[in-house]
Amino acid sequence: MPRVVPVIGTQSPGNYLTGALWTASVKAMSDWLLGSGTNGVPRFRGRQASVQSIADNTWTPLTLDTEDFDSDNGHSTSTNTSRYTIQVAGTYAITGMVSFAANATGNRAGRITVNGTAVPGSFVKGLAATATHSSGAAFHAQAVLAVGDYIELQGLQTSGGALNTSSATDVACAMGVWWLGG
Repeated sequence: MPRVVPVIGTQSPGNYLTGALWTASVKAMSDWLLGSGTNGVPRFRGRQASVQSIADNTWTPLTLDTEDFDSDNGHSTSTNTSRYTIQVAGTYAITGMVSFAANATGNRAGRITVNGTAVPGSFVKGLAATATHSSGAAFHAQAVLAVGDYIELQGLQTSGGALNTSSATDVACAMGVWWLGG
C-alpha cells in the first residue's frame, strides 16, 4: 500500500495541545519532511555500474543496476531495471546523467520520460567528445506524478553503430528522483 503525505489537523481556538495531537500532526509532518529511510520524503538515486550497448539513432531506456538509495522501493535491480515507479503521488524533481564511451562521431543525447513519453524540456544533446574521451550530458525536469507512473532515463547516440555507455565511477549514467510536494 502506498504511503500518503501526513495532514496537519486543524483545531478550534482554545483546544489544548495534547501529546496525541502533537504526535498525529506536528511530529508526523516533521518525520515526513526530515526523517530517514521510509520515514522521509520519497527519494531515489540509481546508476549504471555496468556498460550498456546503445543502438545507433534509437532512443533506449538506460538500465540502472545499482541503487545508492531508494526510500520507497520504487526501483528494482532485477525487473524493469530502467524504471523508477512512483509510490507517493506529488510533484517530483528528476535529474538525469547519460554518458557514453569515447567515440568522435555523431551526437549524444538524453531525456527523461514518464510512462514512455518524453517530459517536455528534459531533452539535452551534445556533440561527441573525442576518440579518447568519454562524453556525457546532465539534465533536470519536474513532473506531477501519480502512484504507478514510471520514470525512465533514455539515451541516444548517432555514431553510426552500437556504442556503449560509460560506467566509470564519476562518469556513469544515473538518475535521481526527489519528492517536492503534493
